[in-house]
Amino acid sequence: SHPINRNIIIINNTMRLSLTKTILLSSSMSLRATRAFTTTLQSRSISSLISTTNTPTTTTIFTRRHPTTQTTTTSRRMFGGMDPSDMPPITRIGKQAMEEILQDVAEGGREESGYVVIDVRGVDEINFTGKLSQDVETLPLPDMMQAGALNMDEEDFEENFGFTKPSLDETLVFTCKAGIRSMSACQVAAMCGYTNLISYDGGSDEWFS
Repeated sequence: SHPINRNIIIINNTMRLSLTKTILLSSSMSLRATRAFTTTLQSRSISSLISTTNTPTTTTIFTRRHPTTQTTTTSRRMFGGMDPSDMPPITRIGKQAMEEILQDVAEGGREESGYVVIDVRGVDEINFTGKLSQDVETLPLPDMMQAGALNMDEEDFEENFGFTKPSLDETLVFTCKAGIRSMSACQVAAMCGYTNLISYDGGSDEWFS
């Protein structure tokens, strides 16, 4: 028999996640944000959020202004009842690729670069470390989950979050503290119809180290 890994939680479809077993959040989230996100998770069965299916593949990402390519890993997971075959690939990148993306956005803006870079950490966390770049937008993960931000109409979205709602043909680049919430944000965005999704694995921990 194999030793039990405390990080693995086996739960049937009718059980609910408790606050102490919320595994999608990093420990640095503010208590307020954690409570909000956990309330959302408690209202749904775990099988409706994520399955155990996770098939890694490999892809290569080209930034628009730089000829250099970087090999990254793409994960497919069952999320929100979506079949894994219907889930768009989520591209995971490191710091070098993130630097190139932010340079593209700085030089050409959203329109030319095609990227919308979004930090899904809490506002208090971002205020503490600062933004990765002045071109990074803020959209905390609980707002994506609880408020259904990406399903809002454009006017309501901009009024609530202070930037233009991403269009479905733009590439969403999510960052957080250490790559956990950014992956969750990609999955939420996929449920809302977005197909060009990137998660920065290192997050603010790596960026500001």
